[in-house]
Amino acid sequence: MEIKKIIVSRTDKIGDLILSIPSFYMIKKMYPEAEVIVIVRKYNYEIVKNLPYVDRIIRIDDFTHSEILDKIKYFKGDAFIALYNDSFVADLAKASKAKLRIGPLSKLCSFVTYNKGVWQRRSKSVKNEAAYNLDLVKKMDPELFEKNFEINTTIYMGPENRVAAATFFSEYDIKDRVLVVNPFMGGSAKNLKDEEYASLLKRFVERNPDKSVIITSHISEEERGNRLLEMIGKGDVHLYANGGDLLNIAAIIDRATVYLGPSTGPTHIAGALKKRIVGIYPAKATQSTVRWGVFGNDKVVYLVPDRSNPKENYKNPYFDTYDSNMEEELLTYIEDSFRAEEGGQN
Repeated sequence: MEIKKIIVSRTDKIGDLILSIPSFYMIKKMYPEAEVIVIVRKYNYEIVKNLPYVDRIIRIDDFTHSEILDKIKYFKGDAFIALYNDSFVADLAKASKAKLRIGPLSKLCSFVTYNKGVWQRRSKSVKNEAAYNLDLVKKMDPELFEKNFEINTTIYMGPENRVAAATFFSEYDIKDRVLVVNPFMGGSAKNLKDEEYASLLKRFVERNPDKSVIITSHISEEERGNRLLEMIGKGDVHLYANGGDLLNIAAIIDRATVYLGPSTGPTHIAGALKKRIVGIYPAKATQSTVRWGVFGNDKVVYLVPDRSNPKENYKNPYFDTYDSNMEEELLTYIEDSFRAEEGGQN
């Protein structure tokens, strides 16, 4: 069948959307003449607004339920791809009346919605989320997919984002050798405590006075970020609390020598920007590096504090057994990453 319009939906968190970029790219590469329409949440709009292979963006938060269904009908898409499925997305797929409806077969509603569904038990976490997404794109035409396959994770920032980062660096006279840290997250995986980040960063600046540290956060976490600065107490350490375009954070990360963070959106932004990364991830399958690790970037090392703790309490948002030995290991990873980056190693 001739495909002129493709609607693709990814309506969840920042990291999930970053791991969908390779799918957006492959859809356009397979069907370069087709109009690619992407459905996202408003807070993710900045990530996709500059992607050259996305022709139109629908922010579902801008519409009521009935309005968004009418809008989807209006586009008369030839294909609808749900990279993530719930009952709302299933309603969108049905409203599209697309002849080709692709989505993960997991929830009951998916079996009556997608006529070219893909059986995916993502909870088994046997591959990266980006790979699960690409499996759905491949379902459109496996032969065409294999012929054109290429991994592309590129994020496109505007000049205003780079100016925002340059202004911050200039204002605080930040050095060129920079560790960017995004310590805060929404709770989708385990993390270190603020006090543990403070101890780690305090030791890092003591051992590395020739380097700067930038802590990034959303403006809503500014007070928490300032408390973290107080706990660190000294050194060339600064807080960038972003209240504007999400890509301002990307522009800060893009100037990092090394990035440090847990399993959260900015870590995937750093991955998409091909930065050298030290990640802090749980061993639990559904939160692990296998499922949610950085995709398409091999300059990453992970600390997994619960790897040897079979009794880890996953109701606790913080690692049960993180200790001074792990702090030392994490410091070594960071310092080795600086040496590798400055030495031009892969």
